[in-house]
Amino acid sequence: MIKASTPEDELSRLKDLYEYDVLDTEAEKSFDDLTQLASDICETPISLISLVDPDRQWFKSKQGIDVDETARDISFCSHAILENQVFEVQNALTDTRFHDNPLVTNDPNIRFYAGAPLITPRGNAIGTLCVISDKPKKLSSKQINALTVLSKEVIAQLELRLNNKKLVMALEKQKAHNKQLEKLKEEADTANNTKSKFLANMTHELRTPLHGILNLAEFAISEGTTEEKDNTLKSILKSAHYLSNIVNDILDFSKIEAGKLEIEHINFNLNDVISDVIKPQLQQASAKGIKLIKSIDPKIAENLKGDPLRVSQILNNLCSNAIKFTKTGQVELKVSIKSSTLQTQLLKFEVIDTGLGINETVQEHLFKEFHQADSSTSREYGGTGLGLSICARLSELMQGKLSFTSKIGKGSTFTYEQSFELALLPSVAKQGSDITNLKGCTVLIAEDNKINQLIIVKMLKAHNANLIIAEDGKECVKYFKEHSVDLIFMDIQMPEMDGIKATQAIRALPAGKTVPIIAMTANTLKQDIEHYLDIGMDGYLTKPFDKAKLNSLLNVYNPKNLNLKNLAVKISDPNVSSNRKLKQICKELKALIPNANRVSLWLFNKDYSALNCLACLDENDVVSNGTVLYTENSPAYFNYILTNQVLDASDARNNDVTKPFSHSYFEPLNIYSLLDYIYILDSKPLGVICCESVGSKVTWSHADKESLIKVADVTNLFLSKQIKHE
Repeated sequence: MIKASTPEDELSRLKDLYEYDVLDTEAEKSFDDLTQLASDICETPISLISLVDPDRQWFKSKQGIDVDETARDISFCSHAILENQVFEVQNALTDTRFHDNPLVTNDPNIRFYAGAPLITPRGNAIGTLCVISDKPKKLSSKQINALTVLSKEVIAQLELRLNNKKLVMALEKQKAHNKQLEKLKEEADTANNTKSKFLANMTHELRTPLHGILNLAEFAISEGTTEEKDNTLKSILKSAHYLSNIVNDILDFSKIEAGKLEIEHINFNLNDVISDVIKPQLQQASAKGIKLIKSIDPKIAENLKGDPLRVSQILNNLCSNAIKFTKTGQVELKVSIKSSTLQTQLLKFEVIDTGLGINETVQEHLFKEFHQADSSTSREYGGTGLGLSICARLSELMQGKLSFTSKIGKGSTFTYEQSFELALLPSVAKQGSDITNLKGCTVLIAEDNKINQLIIVKMLKAHNANLIIAEDGKECVKYFKEHSVDLIFMDIQMPEMDGIKATQAIRALPAGKTVPIIAMTANTLKQDIEHYLDIGMDGYLTKPFDKAKLNSLLNVYNPKNLNLKNLAVKISDPNVSSNRKLKQICKELKALIPNANRVSLWLFNKDYSALNCLACLDENDVVSNGTVLYTENSPAYFNYILTNQVLDASDARNNDVTKPFSHSYFEPLNIYSLLDYIYILDSKPLGVICCESVGSKVTWSHADKESLIKVADVTNLFLSKQIKHE
């Protein structure tokens, strides 16, 4: 017996065979009819539709035989699939390939075999339509043609079967798709209905405080006594705060949806955060006749790392809601440690009330946007329906978890859990500086909005400046061409000519090269601010205006302090390298503080374990950098400057904080006095400005410290783009 070789296209052949998914399936009349017809035409007792897989030949249809399959190694069909036409064995006993084959020497005692290969549309032979007899035989040409035609019909039936199956699958898939579309449509309809209700509620929520502000303002104008006006103004302020909260909710939600809301990771004091949350809520609770109490585990670390603003936002919302929905009893803010390690504490914040409770049917929707417990909630208590959704999303951004339990009539407990790193160093608050006096200076304000004009004018009047208002960018450029101006505040969005085009027009004028231009904008995205600086603006003031930020800007651009103003203009130039800017800062420090023979600028690394020297200008005006100061070597120094912001060590070699530097640093460099100022960006410690006296002790003056603050303002404004908090 000679075993048939494996076809060269075996993998492709088997792929076609398996695609039909026909192996080991039940008999089908359409195939049985074909085998019967083949047997009748060829006048043989046996006929088969044989499919050849890796190990066997399996019979999809059979006539005149009882077995369902035989081994591939002994099958005649394994030889037939190697041909592209009918394979015929007229007498197996005289054929050396088959004379001793078990199928020849035993049942079914094959003597004659003829098989037409079943060739798929892809050209692969997956089996045969074969006829078999126990007597020698030879087919006529008509019988061979008929067998060939019938083999093609077998493939046609397999293709039809496959296409029917694909059609059924496609219909089932379409049915499932239609069902999914129906579900999505239902969800979309529900979402649209919810949003429609939200928008209707929002219209009411926005109109209510606006209505109050507008009408109360009219009353204030007509009221005669100071007391009446004061009471009306307080009501206006209350409505404005309420309106601001609604707008903030909408803006926060939009930022979260757009992935633009950034989470801080800075040092903060948890007790301070909780005190800031509790204080404004006490009045609300007291007005309702309920208690507001706090309970804080004393083992919680005093200083943590995280985002205090967002933690405060979550707690404020939870406490405000608890008070809002509690008519009698109390609200408790409880903070405990759930677990801890040497570096972290997992804190559990619980806001527990004795209020209305939340119906079980609406609990699952409570953290979804635009949802409130029921429609009557917004009517009775107000609100956007975004607060809890924002809290839930904020908790996710900070890797925390927000949950709740509630029973109708018994109250609710909202639980917020978050892990915090322990802060090695305490958080700091920026020290205030004196109000900058701009008496005799002309400030040009380009602003088209009357309310914003009024606000910026009132704020700048405290600085004694001579103020000029331009209604748009075109008028601003015209005034600048005709008059002398010391400083320009430029709104970005204005009619006729916007702030960007106006700035470019002024910078193109000879007198416009050095005049400071400050952007006034509601845009706070990094790319917007960087664009304003790149097109020639020197700084920015975001809306709503902040007095401290305004004062910092005026510190830097005080026309009376030309050296500092010129420095600010120089280092705001995008074409000047970072190293040159650092050197300019050091030079200005030496000019502003005559006793500082040696000045340097340092940057904290990310975890505040080291200070890296960015630039040092020594007593010989030689620039150097690269020195590193490690926290572990000088813990007292690090703790002091971060806690106090200013370190005044007039006798540095004997000062408790700085004397450890004496042998390694002070004595080799002949340094006697030290004045350090920590500069802060967005409430986060960024680095240290250091002034040192060489050769003698120095008593640092108030003016020296004010100069440091002013240079720190310059650094904050312009070096934050080049200096990353690594």
